[in-house]
Amino acid sequence: MKDIVLDFEKKSFTAIPEYYCCEYPKPAAGWHEQVYYPRSIQITNNYPVKTDLEGLKMTNKSWDEIGAALNNDVKTCPHYTYAETVHLVLKVANANYQLFLTVANYEEVDQKVDIVINKINEKTILVPAAGQVGVKLEIALSQTTFDLSLITHNRPDNAQKAHLATVYLNYLKLEQQALKPTSTKIGIYIASDSTAQTYSLTEYPQSGWGAELYHQLKGKTVKIKPSSFYPQATIYEWENAFVDNRSMGARSSKSFILEARLEAILKDIAPGNYLLIQFGDNDATSYRPNRYVAPEKFAEYLVQYIDSALARKAIPILVSPPAQFKYNEQTKRFSICFDDYRKVMLQVSRQKNISLIDLGKESTALLNYLGWDAAHMLYLQTSKADYPNLSEDKHDITHFCSFGAFALAKIIAQHLSSIIGAEYFELKEFKQDLRPIIDQRIGMIHLSWPEVKGAEFYVVKECGQERHYLATTFKTSIYVKDNRQKQLAIIPYHGNQPLAKELIIEV
Repeated sequence: MKDIVLDFEKKSFTAIPEYYCCEYPKPAAGWHEQVYYPRSIQITNNYPVKTDLEGLKMTNKSWDEIGAALNNDVKTCPHYTYAETVHLVLKVANANYQLFLTVANYEEVDQKVDIVINKINEKTILVPAAGQVGVKLEIALSQTTFDLSLITHNRPDNAQKAHLATVYLNYLKLEQQALKPTSTKIGIYIASDSTAQTYSLTEYPQSGWGAELYHQLKGKTVKIKPSSFYPQATIYEWENAFVDNRSMGARSSKSFILEARLEAILKDIAPGNYLLIQFGDNDATSYRPNRYVAPEKFAEYLVQYIDSALARKAIPILVSPPAQFKYNEQTKRFSICFDDYRKVMLQVSRQKNISLIDLGKESTALLNYLGWDAAHMLYLQTSKADYPNLSEDKHDITHFCSFGAFALAKIIAQHLSSIIGAEYFELKEFKQDLRPIIDQRIGMIHLSWPEVKGAEFYVVKECGQERHYLATTFKTSIYVKDNRQKQLAIIPYHGNQPLAKELIIEV
């Protein structure tokens, strides 16, 4: 696609944009049958805009609004920002772009302005009084429209206090970027919620399947490090493959997009990479309006993920939401959860001819195989006495402990082995992965080794010209400081006597 240039001061355009104005004249309808209905948008298409030597006039009026709680539960209070403003729209490709803007302010006071593209706040800028600001942004669109609005920050807490403000768009240039080079490694990105999320060590034993998937890949040493703008986003990198887990708790297919988390993936994903897409759990929470997606709207959001991956020559794979611990006392069986959303995924996978991993069905089958007693072991059913790092006992029917997350990850890996290739996978049992982990998030190396019969404790040393003591432990795993060691020695002891030949671990 050729560059799009809109120079409003010189009245020079390489494309003709469309304009519309949105308003919210009526109050929110509020709650009805446990679903919140915000203010309805009123759109005026073909809106007559004003352009002159000052640029494109973009007048707006915005306010924040908090709705009433459902059944007095403050967690259900809906939070909305309404902006009555002019929108500039261009038809473009679903692709990555460099965007150049010049925004002017002819008022006598500074103005803080949000640059909003396709409902995502890309950047907040400060435009000085009687001045202008040039901005360069890297953006990744997940639609075939570019919808720009400029929204000022004079934002009261209700519509009656809102007043008009004006800024000017003087210049816009949109440059489509080439696809990234084909990845030399097998790359697996994950867009999902808390059931797949990576958790910190202080939250152990809670885990998500996206944090356990790396165990099933081949390699000698894995490096773990942050991968995006929020701390939960984590990449697990082997020599020939990586898992980049961008999952974030409490997010639905909609809110994950609106918070620019999908966009962050699209900026990084390369041809040949895989994008695993699992939502449905939070989409179903009608009592949380800012993330709720009705089943009949679910496909619209899934298609954004799928089309965006395909546009970048990546391979999308749908994953149905895993089972909750919901047991039917009459049938003595567990049932598939979020089945309305699962059925939408099945339909979309057929329509788009893409792979689907039916984790909802297979995890339910696993629960029924284990039975009511043993199935508890998959979930976060833990005591603070056993895990002092936790602030309270956990009796969770949705989230998983490390054992349960590992079990789900193994289901995922079995399917990926068929889709991607068995040569990249080495399926392992829980706690049987003894390969070293270089955790760059905390600057430590995690080591594990088989138990030596009769050993009371183990000494960990760094191999080199001399033996450098690092630590001792009575466990068969330990964290040691990462000093970029090449080899580490594990020596089992009983009293003051080494019991066996030392174990050398290559890092």
